[in-house]
Amino acid sequence: MKLKGAEKQFWWHFGHITEAKNIPTELPGFASIDSLVDDEYLAMLFAKVSVMGSIYLKETRITDEGVKLISNVRQLKDLTLMKHENITKACLPYLNKLTDLEYLDIWKTKIRLEDITVLKDLKNLKELHISPNDEGVEESWDAILEKIIKAEETLPNCIIHT
Repeated sequence: MKLKGAEKQFWWHFGHITEAKNIPTELPGFASIDSLVDDEYLAMLFAKVSVMGSIYLKETRITDEGVKLISNVRQLKDLTLMKHENITKACLPYLNKLTDLEYLDIWKTKIRLEDITVLKDLKNLKELHISPNDEGVEESWDAILEKIIKAEETLPNCIIHT
């Protein structure tokens, strides 16, 4: 089967793939830093790739919709979504579907420490990086510690970095 249009262009740029039969359904990982990768890009990628071990995205253009796409990836153990101002707590139900996750970095997103009580299904999570509060907001160590304690109740086997 021949690739057409945007899909053909996407797979050529992704890995110089010219035939549909050569598109992988599994990849060890994917990374993009300070790039134009957006939800549309992820939609093209995850329309074919359903198994991936790690995703590292820092300062791209993805939003909660991109996280929804990522939530369908199987066997995902490491997920970094660092420095994305358009990722909010609205995507937490999608993150909660990633039950194989062992590492999650959502530092400098709009998700805060007090929001993660939703992530009850992430039983394998060992390490979480998250911002304790909104940038520029001063908060006492006691208040932050209280949020960490609540987060540890939700994720008891996880080291939480703020």
